[in-house]
Amino acid sequence: MNKRVSVICRAVSVGLLTGFMGQALAQSPEDFVKWFEANQSAEVTFKEGDTITFDDVEKIRAFVPPGYQDEMFFPGMEVKVRGQSDLTPAAIYQEVTERYQGQATLDDDGVISNYKAGQPFDPASFVAGDRMSGFKAAWNFNYRWQNHGLDIGNVLWVWVRKGDSHADHEIMSSEYADMFQGGGKFERVLQGPYQRAYLSHRADQVDTDFKEVDRWGENTEFRELTAFTSPFDIGGTAFIILRHDENVADDAWAYVPSLRRVRRISAEVKTDSLLGTDHTLEDFYCYAGRIPTYDWKYLGKARLLAVARSRNLDTVYYGPSGWTPKDDWELREVDVYQMIPKSKSHPYSTKFIMSDSQNAAPYYCNAYDHGNELWKVWQLSATWTNDEHFEGEGDSLSAFQSINVIDKQNDRGTLVPTTEVSYPTNKISKVKRSHDVNALTEGR
Repeated sequence: MNKRVSVICRAVSVGLLTGFMGQALAQSPEDFVKWFEANQSAEVTFKEGDTITFDDVEKIRAFVPPGYQDEMFFPGMEVKVRGQSDLTPAAIYQEVTERYQGQATLDDDGVISNYKAGQPFDPASFVAGDRMSGFKAAWNFNYRWQNHGLDIGNVLWVWVRKGDSHADHEIMSSEYADMFQGGGKFERVLQGPYQRAYLSHRADQVDTDFKEVDRWGENTEFRELTAFTSPFDIGGTAFIILRHDENVADDAWAYVPSLRRVRRISAEVKTDSLLGTDHTLEDFYCYAGRIPTYDWKYLGKARLLAVARSRNLDTVYYGPSGWTPKDDWELREVDVYQMIPKSKSHPYSTKFIMSDSQNAAPYYCNAYDHGNELWKVWQLSATWTNDEHFEGEGDSLSAFQSINVIDKQNDRGTLVPTTEVSYPTNKISKVKRSHDVNALTEGR
């Protein structure tokens, strides 16, 4: 056997042993399932303190989702392995879970009833391949511990084209320059604040039936504000979403400065590209839509390397395209479940979501087009609010640090790192000032 043939045979053998986990094969939902099945028996040959380089990449291939492997693996990569962290949610969330878990019910369409607060369903009851277990996993994700909600002073939306350089981009002369240490051409950068305020199913509101004692707390799960301050052509654009605590469509509004008016957003618009990025409004956190408007399937548990407890306060990127976090990665057990749109007009045919089994923090998801070809992959990084670099906020939260999506068919990424992140104890008076539709046009 000549040398070239020997190399080819060895490569094929590695591909078979890793359960079709090579990127060239991982292009369809069926290939994702093959990777998932191979992950079940994959041997862990790395340990805490190891630094995985490109020469050792086969050690971790089984523990990185297909589609993201060729974003994470490159000459010069350094994956630092940290030990598994205890990411147990806050004590109040655990106490409420113990008291009320098992009382919530689902109808055949996945609509939840009799839910109070805490984690609604016991993950030990989930059955691989089961539709209702898929709904339960999705509801556990939706109602994960997030205190009163998330407040981000500034979100960066960075459009990165594969290849070239961003060294001459104006952001490299800003306070954010150290975050972007890799390659890739920056096509556009948007900035602005984000807030999500929870009004019901709040584990801390035991004495008020777990909701704000205010009309805003009636039948309302949360209000969410996404705004943009720059660049100048979209400055002042803002969105508000009101998630009802019942089986009805969200209310959503947008203020577009060029029109000088507030307009309602239809459910269809929420699945369109957000201002030309690779995200939709429903792609936040991997999934931010209404659960009963989709069908679901639970695949089971897997083990993944994830940025679950970042060593950095803000995400730092590196790599040839500049869209890979330079960070500590730890092996986490995750729940894997599949979202299947009921509407034929939805841009995705399906999406796989991978969230932490301990606290439901999302780490990865893969979306496919209607030809069942891999379209987008998301990687999310989190930090831990009890750590010192998070300024000791506490509350045992996996804090949202960044969500990074790669359009595999267009060789473009949208990086969404966050700065000035907190999970504040909100006062309803403050929420009313910032999340009221009438406030969308203030100062604009």
